[in-house]
Amino acid sequence: MAEPLKTVRRSYAEHVCAVAEVDWSELIRAFSAVPRERFLGPGPWTILAGPMQGEPTPDADPRHVYRNVLIALDEAKGLNNGQPSFWAALFDKLRPQAGERAIHVGAGGGYYTAILAELVAWNGWVTAIEYEPELAAMAARNLADRPNAEVLAGDAHDLVEGAADVIVASCGFDAVPAAWVRLLREGGRLLIPLTAVSGLEGIGLGAMLLVTRRGEAFAAEFVGGTMIYHDKGGRTEAATQRLAAAFAYASGRAWTAPQIASLRLDGAPDDTCWLAGDGWWLSTAPA
Repeated sequence: MAEPLKTVRRSYAEHVCAVAEVDWSELIRAFSAVPRERFLGPGPWTILAGPMQGEPTPDADPRHVYRNVLIALDEAKGLNNGQPSFWAALFDKLRPQAGERAIHVGAGGGYYTAILAELVAWNGWVTAIEYEPELAAMAARNLADRPNAEVLAGDAHDLVEGAADVIVASCGFDAVPAAWVRLLREGGRLLIPLTAVSGLEGIGLGAMLLVTRRGEAFAAEFVGGTMIYHDKGGRTEAATQRLAAAFAYASGRAWTAPQIASLRLDGAPDDTCWLAGDGWWLSTAPA
């Protein structure tokens, strides 16, 4: 007899958090509470194993998707549901709390938006933004029963607005969106992938940048590497080249994220500057 889905989801949540080395009971509860299959479209599903190779599930039994694997959302466009343990680690860095307002850029089908909605609870609010119209419509359907979530379709550079406690992106940037940083409330956190080139079309290699507001100063650090789809708006060849140079990629050589300590939104870059853009710069010195 097959295990009840409730039991399968709980085991999955505990496994995902263990792989991510996260010991946070609220996150385990959130992963347990959200039905992953609802955010994947109708089964059977395609599990992306190895170098993005598809492995179809035997049937549409939702138990197949409760694994720490990528699952295709749109194979033609190469879009997937995201690695659960990767997102568990990110949520642990962000620690969304009940009552907070979160913005999720690149929401896809809405699965991790739903987990955010669980974490900020009934008195919090999540704004999901998705560039791909079909995925935005899918996310809107999937999140329709969540009174603390909304879905916006379009370019996040035009749609992110309002004070926020958490801003997190599921797509890679080649510059820090300084306007978003200014939306952070005291203690607010922004977590985005900064990515340059990877050798795969439309996918960038880089690191996750975490920015935390402390009064008028902004602490900043890289909290892990990533390979992720590019942001569909706002990237430029010049900015990508500057970022690649700052990362100092070298083919065939082990790479670790640089040590930075702060994001500056004013003043001229000094000799602690690691990377500068339009109206911002990352420094190796504390704010």
